[in-house]
Amino acid sequence: MQSIGTTEWLNNRPTRGPLAQSITSVQAAEVARDLLIPAISGLRLVPGWAILATVLLAASAICATVIVRSRAEFQSSSGQHERIVNEIDLVRGANASLQLEIHRLTNDPNAIEVAARERLGMVKATDVVVTTGSIKSSSMVSFVR
Repeated sequence: MQSIGTTEWLNNRPTRGPLAQSITSVQAAEVARDLLIPAISGLRLVPGWAILATVLLAASAICATVIVRSRAEFQSSSGQHERIVNEIDLVRGANASLQLEIHRLTNDPNAIEVAARERLGMVKATDVVVTTGSIKSSSMVSFVR
């Protein structure tokens, strides 16, 4: 008894809407025939050149849309390419200047001394160092003998 109560809603539920229940498959075929036959006979009244022109116009519009979109994407990609090439050139220039500085700092004793004095604040043993409170960036000033 309990199993009948749980499946009863399946047996009593509506399987289709009210419109679908009233139309049988034979009636549906007749309705479709009644709609299609006048549509096909109406197409026979339209000349073939008009249908061909419509198809060609639609195909041309699709092709034009694709071409315009492709050109826009190409122009966008070209702009990005130019920006990246310019950025690469800037980075290569910076890289070349850094390589030159590395070469100078590894081979030129004067460049090494200047870098040690400016960047690291180093002084030679023979230099006289005078500290001043008025100079904010560096509190030491060196004088060479």
